[in-house]
Formats: sequence, structure tokens, C-alpha cells
Amino acid sequence: MCSGVSIATSVSSRASSVIIVILAIAGAAGFGDTVPETAGIGVGFILIVLFCAQWVYFAAWEAIKGRTPGKMAAGLRVVTTTGRPIGASHAILRNLLRAADMLPFGYVAGVVSMTISGRFQRIGDLVAGTMVIVAPHNVRSGVARIWPPPQPAEVAALPGEVALTADERAALELFLRRRGTLGPAREDELAQMIIGPISRRFGFRLPDASRTLALLYDRALTAGRDEAPPSSRAR
Repeated sequence: MCSGVSIATSVSSRASSVIIVILAIAGAAGFGDTVPETAGIGVGFILIVLFCAQWVYFAAWEAIKGRTPGKMAAGLRVVTTTGRPIGASHAILRNLLRAADMLPFGYVAGVVSMTISGRFQRIGDLVAGTMVIVAPHNVRSGVARIWPPPQPAEVAALPGEVALTADERAALELFLRRRGTLGPAREDELAQMIIGPISRRFGFRLPDASRTLALLYDRALTAGRDEAPPSSRAR
């Protein structure tokens, strides 16, 4: 809901800027040769500033920080549909497609897309594979603990070695730290998004997808590898 409010409140400002651009272009064309050269330069500068404000601003902030100052104030963040931080390609694509969201007028296409999407995604988000979430507050960078601790039967069933990539470790650590703030349905939904390729690679999966990820993560951390993040084993 917060992402919808953030988008809705920005529509009027973008629409106003588009109108200003149209008027500026029409004015320059109407005056033709009667417009002094300096005035023409001024109109061009205004158009460049408006273009940057509408397109470059959002893409640049989201590519670098994952959110614009407005999203920071609202406690929102743009992530991929697997919960990972977005990259420059995601930010550019989702913002270029704002034009499609505005069709045919007044953000109708974007509103329809958000209404039928299970993650409240506009067209740009669907194509870029992104979504807007409420950023977790007071997230500590310490140990991501597993509770309850791994049981003997679970440990025996685990593969002998679990070597996770840096992206996989980051995704699992983010998920494990956030899952305590999620409802059971949302926790399972996120776990199902992540677990597929990981469980297939290691040939290990329990009925509980969230528990499976936690155990694989714990096994990877206890392998004694220098590149592994801090252990999540319960003490």
C-alpha cells in the first residue's frame, strides 16, 4: 500500500512537468525566428533539466542507493523479486517504462498493473523483475541465528559440503534476518522464490522451504571457509 501511495503522490508532479515541456516546445516553435538566441538557449536548458528530473534522477538514485530520497522518507526500497538489491539495469529499465505506466493517461496502465499484480508491481517493475517493499528498520549486521538449532536428524541429512556463491549467501542472510518480521505466508512465499536452484544443486529439501534455506546456510557457514559470513549457529 505504501508503494501505491508513493507512486500516486508523484503523478501530479510528473504530469505538471510534462505539460511544462510541451508548452516550452510549443512556445519555442510558435515564436520561431522572433525568439532571441539567448531565449532559445534558456528553453533548451529548461528541457534538459526537466528531462533529468523526470528520468535520470530516479534511475540514478535507485541504481546507487536502491531508493530515492522520497522513498527513504517513506521507508521504502526497490529490490528484485528475489529480495536482492537492484542494479543499474533494473533501475534504468523500471524507470524508462514509466512512460508505459502513464498510458493512455493519468497512470491508468500503471494502476491496473498494480491492481492485478500480487506484489503491487507496475509495468516497469514487472518487466525489470523488481518490486517496492517497506524497508526493514533497525536491522543489525550481527549474527543471523537459526531457531530452533539444527537437530541431529537434520544435520545427518544435510550434504557434506555446501558452497554458496556470494549472491546466494547475501540473499539467504537477508532473508533469515527479515523472516522474523514477516507473516508465515509471506515468509514461505519469499523462501519459495529462493529455494529452487539451491535445493536442486545440493539435492536437499525439507517440506518447510524456510527451514531448508536456514539449514543450508548454517552448513555453509560452518565449513570454515574464510569468505563465509559470520556463523548463524545458535550458541
